Amino acid sequence: MRPEEIYKLIWSDIDFLNGIIIIRAENTKTETERIVGITPRLRNELERLWEQSPKDLSMTVFGVKSIKTTFKTACRKAEIKNFRFRDCRHTATTRMVNSGMPQAEIMKTTGHTQLKTFLRYVNLTAESVSESAKSFGKFLTNKIADARYKHKTTSGKEYFN
Repeated sequence: MRPEEIYKLIWSDIDFLNGIIIIRAENTKTETERIVGITPRLRNELERLWEQSPKDLSMTVFGVKSIKTTFKTACRKAEIKNFRFRDCRHTATTRMVNSGMPQAEIMKTTGHTQLKTFLRYVNLTAESVSESAKSFGKFLTNKIADARYKHKTTSGKEYFN
């Protein structure tokens, strides 16, 4: 979710039963409602926050309009440099791609309507590049094996019906 969408999130937008968050159109950049799935880790955190809340469905989940100063302070104290809150969105998008989710589903989840913009959010990692190379290697090995089998079966030595 975009930072602005997070700040405007109210408890009635969270559907624990179906495991989704509804991002209302008036809170999105594109003015289009969308849904985001709730991971088990997020569910645990949201349930913990709900238990600590006044249980008012019309209240914002996080009770803040911005975390700019707080986030900078947290990064400084943790000695993290050159990290923006929006970088979390890049990481989430990249991890969705690496998980094998269909690109169209990821774009709907993140609210990207333009492929060019979406691709800016997908970052290569050493792990993903290595896994891609392994997958490509398996693909090529299978292609070579298939070609040898076809050659063997059509060369007159063996035929299968």
